[in-house]
Amino acid sequence: MQRWKLVLTMVAVPALAHADLLRVALDGDAGGGTGSGAAAPPSEQANDLRSWAGDPKATSLPELIQFAMQHAPALASAKLDIAVAEAQIAETWARRDWRLGAQVQYSRAGASSFSGVPVEDSIQGYGEIDIGRMLPTGGTIGLKAESSYSKASILGGTQKNWTDNVSITLNQPLLKGYGPTLYNAQERRATLTRDAAVLGRRLSALNTIEAVVSAYWDLVLAEQQVAITEQSLALARERLRVTEIQVKGGKVADAEVPAVQQIIATREEDVLNGELAVLDRSIALRRAVGLPIGAGEMGLRVTTELGAKDTALNLADLVQRTFDAAPQLAQLDKNEQAATIDVEVNDNGLLPQLDLALQAGPNGQDRLFGGSWRDTAKFESYQVAGTLTFSQTLHKYDVKYRSRELRSVREKVRVNAADVRAQLAQGMAQAVAQIEVAKRRLVLSERAIELAKANIRIETDRFNLGRSTNFDVLNRLEEQRQAELRRAQALIDWHKAETVVQTLTGDLLPAFGVSVD
Repeated sequence: MQRWKLVLTMVAVPALAHADLLRVALDGDAGGGTGSGAAAPPSEQANDLRSWAGDPKATSLPELIQFAMQHAPALASAKLDIAVAEAQIAETWARRDWRLGAQVQYSRAGASSFSGVPVEDSIQGYGEIDIGRMLPTGGTIGLKAESSYSKASILGGTQKNWTDNVSITLNQPLLKGYGPTLYNAQERRATLTRDAAVLGRRLSALNTIEAVVSAYWDLVLAEQQVAITEQSLALARERLRVTEIQVKGGKVADAEVPAVQQIIATREEDVLNGELAVLDRSIALRRAVGLPIGAGEMGLRVTTELGAKDTALNLADLVQRTFDAAPQLAQLDKNEQAATIDVEVNDNGLLPQLDLALQAGPNGQDRLFGGSWRDTAKFESYQVAGTLTFSQTLHKYDVKYRSRELRSVREKVRVNAADVRAQLAQGMAQAVAQIEVAKRRLVLSERAIELAKANIRIETDRFNLGRSTNFDVLNRLEEQRQAELRRAQALIDWHKAETVVQTLTGDLLPAFGVSVD
């Protein structure tokens, strides 16, 4: 295929001032003669629009994108989602923290009897302090220091006793609840949530920029349509000027004038509708970017080089790049990993409960507090205790059916991923097809424009020879206008389809120098 490049430069005029400039130019050429019975000039209509819409604000696509990246609510929300996910990760670090505990008990009893022996008074006291933390194996380890005191007055005598001990405790599940898989499960889930939020921010950035670029090209098209229609209006007015001169010279009949006046009125209405379309596209672009919308802040004016470059497109390569870059697929992959974690944690509940508890350490006993702790420190006596606890439910309905539920959820994620891949491939295929069709439309519209110009010259010559009418000449002018409108539409469709391709492949962000990392 022959490679070519077509560049169509737009005139940088305000969106609401096209008619003004053309009218001034035409009045100078025609000496102010535009025929009688015409509607209000487009300049007055444009002034009416400008009185409440405000003068159009000149801007460019890079400026619009930069503003959108700073003010788009979707991006701000996505950034907050990341902050929330990171805070949730930090919350899981509580399992690594040390726990410090203390307890004090005190009781005192008045006169009573014990085994028939009167007791005048008794005091009981107890205190402990312990520190511990979780282990990556799912168990807990701790260090505990205990001290108990008892005092009793019996028959005038007093008995005191201090008992102290220090012990290391270990509680470890051996089957159910064992292992780092469960220990790290919450942090792994939170990390996957954070990663999905980061991907969501990238997706929001792509969608935001794509919406801005699409709205931008819609505004460019609206302005281009106004410019083309105004050019057609200028030609119609020139046709009216020539016809009036020929009528005065007796070369053509007066009946040729109303046909031109009618097409002028129609074109002026088209220009007004085009100006309204420009205003509508400006408001839509403001909304996509996040610019204020209100009295005096509606219109935008853009200046761009409306060109397109023919480049070779490999659909298979583009689809693969889309799969590799798609944030949607990466998010679903994170969701599948999170579902797998849920399955692993739940399936651990199928194991029987077998827990080991150990406690060992020195102890001491004396009538005095200091003597009891000295005995403890000398390790003259010690105690060792261990417990092995087993439990098992017979059917485990909750765990089994929960496992079935979680596996179904994971399979649903995989099904959704396959569907998203198909949607992405469809979107890429449609975008490539639109580009290819736009190329052919552009070639055909260019040919139609050249033929329309040739037919205009032929029809004008026939009119001058008295073999045609203004109606026929104006039809040729309309054919040229329609061909130029089709050319502009083809170029805009080409650009918008290229934007879709860049969005799907992830090239849209670097194309505008945007980074969300």
